[in-house]
Amino acid sequence: MSETAVTNGFNVPPDQDFNTVSFQGSMQQVLQENVGNYVIVEFLIGTNNLISRQGILYNVATQFLVLYDEIESRYVVCDIFSVKFVTFLLPGYKPGQVPVQDAPAPQFQPTFSPAREDPDAAAVTPAQAAYAWAARRTPRS
Repeated sequence: MSETAVTNGFNVPPDQDFNTVSFQGSMQQVLQENVGNYVIVEFLIGTNNLISRQGILYNVATQFLVLYDEIESRYVVCDIFSVKFVTFLLPGYKPGQVPVQDAPAPQFQPTFSPAREDPDAAAVTPAQAAYAWAARRTPRS
C-alpha cells in the first residue's frame, strides 16, 4: 500500500511529479505549481451547467484536485476532468479583498500595432483597439 499524507485527519495520496514530458503544459502541472493559492474553480456539469467552488488549492493528482474551504472548514475533492476555468487570486488574497498597491502593476507588451507601416506609431492593446472601434461606431448626438 502506498504512503498517504495526513493533515488534520484528512488523507491524500503522496504528491505526484507533473514536471514530466507527458504532463508538460497540462492542467495538472499548472495547478500543482500553484498549490497553496486561493482559487475559484468552475466545473462543467452536464452539457451547459457551470458550477464553481472556491478555496485554497490543497492537492493535485492525475484525476482529482482538493480544495480547502476555510469558511466551512472542509476539504472538497473535485474531478479534474470537468474543470473548465480556474481563477487564481494574488497570493495571500481572498475574494473581496483589494490588493495593496505596493508594487507597480505588471506591464504587458502590446500584441499588435494599428499602424504597422509607421514604426513610430504607439502600439495599443487589443482592448484599447476594441474600445476605439466601438467609440467610432457609436452615433453621436
